[in-house]
Amino acid sequence: MKRRRTTLSQRLIIYFLTVMLVPFVIFISFYLVTGERTLRMALDNQAEILIGEDTETLRLLVEDYRHKSYLAASNEEIIRVLESGVQPQGDDSRALYSIIYSIMTGDTYLASLSIVSLDGSVRISTHSFPEKYDLRTHSNSWDDTNIISLAERSINRDKQWFISITDHRVENGHQVAFSILRRIENKGYAIIDVYTDALPKELGGGSFSDIILIDTNVYQAFSLLHTQNYGSFSVFPELSNTENLAVRPIPGTDLVVAGVMNMDMAESSLRSSLFLFSISLGAGIFISILLTFFFSRSISKRFTMISGGMKRFEQGDFNTKLETTGILEFDRLSIAFNTMVKRIEMLIERQREEEAKTAEAERKALESQMNPHFLFNTLSTVKALARLHGEEQIYTIAVRLGKLLRYSVNNHTSDDTIKESLDLAESYLMIQKIRFGERLSYTIHSEKSLDDILIPRLIIQPLAENAVIHGLEGKTGDWKLLIDVSRKGNNLIIKVEDNGMGFNSSITPEKLVEEGHTGLYNIRRRLELRYGNEFSFDINSEIGKGTTALIILPLRES
Repeated sequence: MKRRRTTLSQRLIIYFLTVMLVPFVIFISFYLVTGERTLRMALDNQAEILIGEDTETLRLLVEDYRHKSYLAASNEEIIRVLESGVQPQGDDSRALYSIIYSIMTGDTYLASLSIVSLDGSVRISTHSFPEKYDLRTHSNSWDDTNIISLAERSINRDKQWFISITDHRVENGHQVAFSILRRIENKGYAIIDVYTDALPKELGGGSFSDIILIDTNVYQAFSLLHTQNYGSFSVFPELSNTENLAVRPIPGTDLVVAGVMNMDMAESSLRSSLFLFSISLGAGIFISILLTFFFSRSISKRFTMISGGMKRFEQGDFNTKLETTGILEFDRLSIAFNTMVKRIEMLIERQREEEAKTAEAERKALESQMNPHFLFNTLSTVKALARLHGEEQIYTIAVRLGKLLRYSVNNHTSDDTIKESLDLAESYLMIQKIRFGERLSYTIHSEKSLDDILIPRLIIQPLAENAVIHGLEGKTGDWKLLIDVSRKGNNLIIKVEDNGMGFNSSITPEKLVEEGHTGLYNIRRRLELRYGNEFSFDINSEIGKGTTALIILPLRES
C-alpha cells in the first residue's frame, strides 16, 4: 500500500497543530476525569456542613417550643382548671389567658398554644381554638393529620411529648409547619402549632434546591423551602436519589432533615468551564493555522527551490546549480547537492515505500447488576404501614417474606446453621398458615444443642414447601406437618412428615423430575455432591396416609 503523499507545507501544519493540541487534549481529559469528582466532593462537604447547621437550627427551634409546651403542661392553674372540667369564665378565664399568653410571649404571630381536656369540656387557645382539637366532635382515632390521634395510637404512648409534621392546615391566616403535643397529667393536652413563619429564612444558605423534613414514624415529609409541598414520599421524587441528599436526624426526635443539593449550579459551572475551554481551543487552532501557514511557507519555499533544482537534474540538465539561501542547514544541503552533481552525473536514486501495518481493537462489555434493596425497602414500607393500621397478618407476611427474600439474596456461603434453616422454614410456613388458616397446623422441634450445626443451604425449607404443595394442598380435612431435627451418635437426622395425599414410595430420582418433584431431586443431587456415600435420603409415602422424608447426614459443628 502506497503512503499518501503530502507536501512539506501540509506536514508542517499538521505537526504544529499536533504539538499545540496535545496539551489541550491532555488538560481537558484530566479536567473531565477529575474536575467533576473534585467538584462533587466539594459540594458534598459543603452540604454536610450546611445540613448540620440547619439541623442544629431546627433542633433549637423544636427545643424552644417543646419547653413552652412543658411550661404550659406543668402550670398549676392550668392543671386545676382541667381537673375542674368546667370551661373557665370571667376572672378565671382572664387569668388563664394571661398565663398562656405569658408562656407564648413574642411568639403569638409564629405559633399558637391550645389547651384541651380529655373530654373536650375545657378548651382555651392563644388564637381561635382549632376545631380539630375539639374532642367533643373530633374523636376519630385514625385521623393521620391530628396530632392527638397520632399520639394516642403511637407505640410510645407513655411518652410525655410528641411531635408531628402531618398537619399543614391554615389557622388564623398562617400555615402550620409542625405541632408539638404535651400530656398534662392524664387530664388533657397542651398543643403548640408552629407556623411556617417561625421557620428560619436562612435555611440551606442557597446551596440546597429544597430542604425536606421527614417524619420516620408515619413516613410523611414536608418541604421547609416550598411549604406548599407535603405528604407521602411520592410527592418528593428527589428523595429516591440518595447521591444528591445530605441527611441528618434531629436529636431527641423522630424527625430527619434531608437537604437536596442544587446540582444545576455545579453543572452550569462545569458547562461554562467547558465552553471557555472550547473557545480557547478554537481560538488556539485558528491562530496556530495562521502562524503555521506563514512559518511553513518560508521553510517550504527553500525546499521548493532545492527540489526544483533536483527536478531539472533529473530531466537531464546536468549544469544545475543550487544557490545558497543564508540558512546554514539549507546552504549545507545545496553545497552537498552541487558536489554530488559534479561527482555523479548519471546517478538516480530511487525511493521505496514501506507498507504500514494495521492494528485491531477490542471492546469490552459492561456488566449490570440489579440492586435488590428497592424490594427490601418496599417490604419495609408495607410492614410499617401494616403495623400502623393494625393489620397483623399483613405485617407478619411482610416480615417473613422479607426474611425469605433476604435469604435468597445473601447467598455468600454454601452452609447454614440448623437454627437459620428452621427459621427460614418457619417463615414460609407462617405465610402458608395465614393463607390457609386453621386447616394447616405445623410443629417444629429441634434440640437447643443443635442450633449451631452446619448443613447445606435450602434443605429443610424446600422439604416443607414440597410437603405443602404436593402433599397437603390437594387433601381435604386438617393438614398437619412435622419438622424434627435430632442427633443420633455422630449423625444428624432431619425428618419432615405430613398427613397429605402421599404417592408411590418406590419412585426413583428420574420419576421425581418427571412427576414435578424437582425440589426433592435437587436436594438429593446436592447432598450427593457434598457427602458422596456418607448420607442417606429416604422418602416413605403411602397414598392417602401422607409422606415422610428422612435425611441422615454426618455431624459437622461450626
